[in-house]
Formats: sequence, structure tokens, C-alpha cells
Amino acid sequence: MSYEKFKVCIAACNECAAECEHCATACSHETNAANQAECIELDRYCADMCRMAAAFMARSDKHTIGFVNNFCDL
Repeated sequence: MSYEKFKVCIAACNECAAECEHCATACSHETNAANQAECIELDRYCADMCRMAAAFMARSDKHTIGFVNNFCDL
């Protein structure tokens, strides 16, 4: 399986991870950052999941489709 067919999705996942990290950092600098704790945590989890999805798609092995389908269900 070639990773070429996942290139657009890989790029979207990497962009999503960057946006989530940016959001978490911006929220952490707010004056009410303590009130944003759960949002910051979810942003970080989202960024990690997006990076992991991009890595799995880049590997393009027998586990890729199963992982991507499970990821989409989240």
C-alpha cells in the first residue's frame, strides 16, 4: 500500500495538530487559564491523535486502514 493516497489526509492531520497545539498554548496564556484547563488538555490530546494518525498513514502497512477507521470513529 502506498502512502501517496493518504498524502492529503496526512497534511490535514499535521495541520490539525499544529492548530490544536496553537490553541492550547494561546489558552494557557489567558488570564483565566485555570478555567481553560480541560480545553487545553483536550487540545493536546487532539494534537497527539492527529500526529499519530499521520504517522500511521505514512507507514502504509497492513494496520493503516484499521487504525484510520478506528480514529475516524472517535
